[in-house]
Amino acid sequence: MDIIQALEAENIESRPVWKLMHLQPLFAGCRYFTHGEEESVSGRLFQQGVCLPSGTSLTEEEQERVIRCVRGLFL
Repeated sequence: MDIIQALEAENIESRPVWKLMHLQPLFAGCRYFTHGEEESVSGRLFQQGVCLPSGTSLTEEEQERVIRCVRGLFL
């Protein structure tokens, strides 16, 4: 089970990270620099990144709930 699905099962909203700037229509055709011929650090982060709840109204109790859920996936 991936992180987003696990959080959803606990009624915690999350989502993939924002689409990369060089993939946005506005920047189509602009120069893009990779870290190697076949390597894209930003691409890997886009594939694996998750936006967790982070609003200013998030209580400490809610933060702890998110932390417990994510930790539970790795411990």
